[in-house]
Amino acid sequence: MEQTAFYVLGIALVVIALTVSVIGLRVERFPGSRLALAAGATVLILFVAGTTTAAVINAREEQKEHNEEAAAEEQKTETEAEEAGEAPKELDQQGAEEGAATGTSSLDLSAPEDGTLAFDTDQLDAAAGEVTINFDNPAALEHDVTIEQDGEEIAKSDLVSEGTTEVSADLEPGEYTFYCSVPGHREGGMEGTLTVK
Repeated sequence: MEQTAFYVLGIALVVIALTVSVIGLRVERFPGSRLALAAGATVLILFVAGTTTAAVINAREEQKEHNEEAAAEEQKTETEAEEAGEAPKELDQQGAEEGAATGTSSLDLSAPEDGTLAFDTDQLDAAAGEVTINFDNPAALEHDVTIEQDGEEIAKSDLVSEGTTEVSADLEPGEYTFYCSVPGHREGGMEGTLTVK
């Protein structure tokens, strides 16, 4: 309805403007009197105001329809995800926040495939509580991950080559060291700092 009103008023405004232009060019004493000028100006102002109002209302209606379509599409996507057994994004975020609230951290660590004595990082950060380091060793050379503090071993993973393992420990805030306990590997560079906050 508003869209039709916008087009009708817009066309009428164009017709009036063209008519006034043609008359003004052909009639030397146009508009003839101040009253006629005021009446013509009032009509033009009313048509401009009406056209503008219709345009604004039409734009709001289109925005509302667009928002409704976007909401329906999002609902459809969430429904399809639930049917496929996937958790909605809000639930994924909620799960991550709950993990942080309960003090669980899962960290990834890996070694180079070529057997170089190094981890992919020498600095890990975690929240206080249950900390798990997931270690991936694609090399044929065996490695493990050991966590210690002040020279005291706290936890140690299994030795692994061309595979994965993990080590978990309940850690208080502080600085810990993670390293490979295979003789010579720590000295060769497989060592880093685990900061728990």
